[in-house]
Amino acid sequence: MTLATIPALLAVLLCAALFVLLFQYLFPRPAPWRLATAGIVAGVLATVVLSLILRQFVAPGLGGLDGLTTVASALPFAILRAGLPEEATKGLAALIALLPFWRRVSPASAFQAALFAAVGFAIVENQGYASVFGDFAVLIAFGRGFLATLTHTLLAMIFGGFLMRFAARGWRDWHLLIIGYVIAVLCHSLYDAGLLPILAEYLKTKNVDPATVLRAAPVVVGGILLVLIAGLWSLRTAIRRAAADDAVAAAAAIFGDDTIADGPQHQIVVRRWRWSANTLLVLGIAGLAGAIAWTVFVVAPQAEMATPDLQRGLAGAIGLGSGVFAIILSWVLRQKR
Repeated sequence: MTLATIPALLAVLLCAALFVLLFQYLFPRPAPWRLATAGIVAGVLATVVLSLILRQFVAPGLGGLDGLTTVASALPFAILRAGLPEEATKGLAALIALLPFWRRVSPASAFQAALFAAVGFAIVENQGYASVFGDFAVLIAFGRGFLATLTHTLLAMIFGGFLMRFAARGWRDWHLLIIGYVIAVLCHSLYDAGLLPILAEYLKTKNVDPATVLRAAPVVVGGILLVLIAGLWSLRTAIRRAAADDAVAAAAAIFGDDTIADGPQHQIVVRRWRWSANTLLVLGIAGLAGAIAWTVFVVAPQAEMATPDLQRGLAGAIGLGSGVFAIILSWVLRQKR
C-alpha cells in the first residue's frame, strides 16, 4: 500500500463505520458487537478469497466486457461474474459469522449479520475500485463508500429476510436460505445487466452514445427499483418484527410512554431519529436540486469539448447520487422502532 492510497482507504472505512452504526441502532436493540465484528471480518476475508479465485480462473481486468453491447448479452455475464459469486460470498460470510452465536442469536441479529457481512464485502470492493483511480481515489472512495455499500446492503437485506426466518424457525428450514439466495442473485444480476453495456461502451470508446443509454434505461431503472423496493421492504419487515419481539418497543408503542420504565427514554430516541430523518429529507432534496443544476449548467456544456473535465463530471455524478442516497436514508431513519 502506498501513501497515496491511505486517504482513500480511510474514506472507505469511515463510510463502512457509519453503515455499521446505522444498522446497530436502527433496530430496537443493537446486535452484540462481537457479532458485528465477526460479520465484517468474515465479509472481508470471504471477499479476499473470492478475488483470489476469480484472478486464478477468470481473465483479469475488464476485458470480458468488450462484447457486452446489449442487455441480453450482459445478463449471463452479470449472473455468472457478479450475482452468483458475490451473493454467495456475502451469504456464506453471514452464516460463518453466526456460527459461534447460533444458540442464542435473535432473528433480528441474524438479519443484521447479513448486513455486516455485506459491509465487509463492500470495504474490499470499494478500496479495490478506488485504488485504480489515482487522483480521483478519494472521490471514488466516498462515492462508492456510500452508494455501492448501500447497494450491497440492500441486496443483503433480501437474503437477510430469509435468514431471519431461518433463525426464527430453529435453523431447520434450509430451503429458506436457497430461496433468499436465488432472489438476491436475480435482483443483483438484473441491476448489473442494465449498467454493463453502458460501462463497456465507455471503456472502449471513452464516450457513451445516448442511444445506448436509452436502450438500457428501462432495465437500469427497473433493476434499481427492484433492488430498492425488495431490500427496503425486507428491512422494514425485519425492524417491525424485532420491535414486536422487544418488550420495551412493543409496550411503548401500544400503551404509551408511561407503561414501563424504559418507555419514555425509548420514545425520545425514536423521536430524535424521526427529526433526523426529516432534516435529511430536506437536505437530500436541496442537494439533488443543486446537483441537477450543476449537471445542466456546468457539466452538460462540456459534452462537445475534446477533453471534458472528468473531475467536474464525477462531482456532478456523486452529487446526484448523494441526493438520492440522502432521500433513501431519510426513509430508512423513519423506520426506527
